[in-house]
Amino acid sequence: MARPAKSVKVKSGAIAGDDAAIRQDVENKLRGENTPPDPPACLTDEQREIFQFIVDGLAESEILGRLDVFVLESTAVAIDRLHAINNMIDANPQLIINTALQNSRAKYQSDLWRGCNELCLSPQARAKIGNLAAQKQKEKKDPLMAALSEDD
Repeated sequence: MARPAKSVKVKSGAIAGDDAAIRQDVENKLRGENTPPDPPACLTDEQREIFQFIVDGLAESEILGRLDVFVLESTAVAIDRLHAINNMIDANPQLIINTALQNSRAKYQSDLWRGCNELCLSPQARAKIGNLAAQKQKEKKDPLMAALSEDD
């Protein structure tokens, strides 16, 4: 099975210069406004806190747009419901053998992993984002790169 495509901002593989610019432009247009998404009113207070925690954590990467609200919403709900299920099991360890509860837990765990994948929240994705940010910072400060870019 093919791997899901990643944003140009977090991709670490080689991309031709023209392709990278075109993809970046298209991604920016599709992402929507470059403003942090607001939590939907339908979320509980706990879900809103989770939503905001994720948005705040990804603010510097500049990969979120207003259209990401739906992925963020489902991820926040999954995390909140996983917490609730785990708290139920902690309060009553007999529930660990409850098939319906374990099926619900598996469903929300799957939703969480999907959200993490969509939002680049895995440790590997964060490492790539960090590496790319460091490279961009170095390019900004590198006098040789500045001199070379002036010649273009």
